[in-house]
Amino acid sequence: MMPQQSDELAAVRSVIAQMIAPDAERIDRTSAFPDAAIRALGEAGAGGLLMPVEYGGQARPTREYAEAMELISAACGATATVYMTQMHCAHPINLAGTAQQAGKWIPALCSGAAIGAIALTESEAGSDVAAMRTVAARHDDHYIINGSKIFISNGDVADVIVLFATVDPALGKEGITAFLVATENLPGFDAGRPMKKLGQKGASTVELTFTDCHIPAEWRLGEEGAGYPLLLRSVLNSRISASAQGVGFAQGAFDATVRHLMGDGLLSAQRRDAQDLQFDLARIRSEIAAGRALVRAVCDLVDAEAPQAAVEVSVAKLHCTALGVRVADECIALLGDNGDRCDLGTERRLRDAKITEIYDGTNQVQSMLIAREIRIDAAAVQ
Repeated sequence: MMPQQSDELAAVRSVIAQMIAPDAERIDRTSAFPDAAIRALGEAGAGGLLMPVEYGGQARPTREYAEAMELISAACGATATVYMTQMHCAHPINLAGTAQQAGKWIPALCSGAAIGAIALTESEAGSDVAAMRTVAARHDDHYIINGSKIFISNGDVADVIVLFATVDPALGKEGITAFLVATENLPGFDAGRPMKKLGQKGASTVELTFTDCHIPAEWRLGEEGAGYPLLLRSVLNSRISASAQGVGFAQGAFDATVRHLMGDGLLSAQRRDAQDLQFDLARIRSEIAAGRALVRAVCDLVDAEAPQAAVEVSVAKLHCTALGVRVADECIALLGDNGDRCDLGTERRLRDAKITEIYDGTNQVQSMLIAREIRIDAAAVQ
């Protein structure tokens, strides 16, 4: 018997069928921001799967959020990235925000009434967050922020940004502090023009600049110096998002390829000459299923707060994002002369998938984290 589908996932599937999938090609072609789809997901009750019910969320298990991410990614990479960035913004607010901060922003993010962003990466502080140089200097009842952030999803359209800055660069990670920055009519804040990208074109990515930007002290998220632990807790969810995207892009590329091959009659049982092609598809389907199972197992570890959860999230991120790229690439090869046709959608999944190996901690960084755990485990058994 198939497990019963939750109302939230049924709502996600409905929005995908009615709005997201039919609009995916246009979004990719025009780089249009998918704000209507984000509002539709919110109105359908699927905009805050991980958030508490009292703040407009659905308080669902992380594996259900990952499944929603996979489904949306299979249809439209840009929409998936905007959707997950909403969650990435809401998550640290839920973890460290005051009741007033959470009550103001989380319901708006869940419903799609507000667009959120999270600003961490700098040109000299990507993987090494201790090298962060965006400074928030305290002056009486406010902070003055100076610095810049790069590659910020939703940054140009965000109503609220979870900003990580340092109160003193000499303190390293001990100085990192989080802030909730409301962007409307904020002097000293500037968002650059969206970057031209290989894929996920409708999910805007920009540079943010803070020049003597004054914000109230009450916008601080948690205590001074508490930003680094909050960051570590936040990236668990963001790396799960990227892992689920990898599976989704693989599934989307596979589905698009199968549809075209079915139309050409190449999957007929009578086509003995196409058996090698069918064997390749069988293998790819099995690999996607294995990736999906890995993501859901890791989600359960995160929800159980298991000690090994962080490294297993890195394993899932490394494996599943590479899976998305590899499967999309293989599917293009299986399509032969038709592989680069934009109307089939397979080449779009390959372009959308590539960035997942880079953001939320590059796959090289994930390899370093996994290797460190291997050394720890080996030392423990000697």
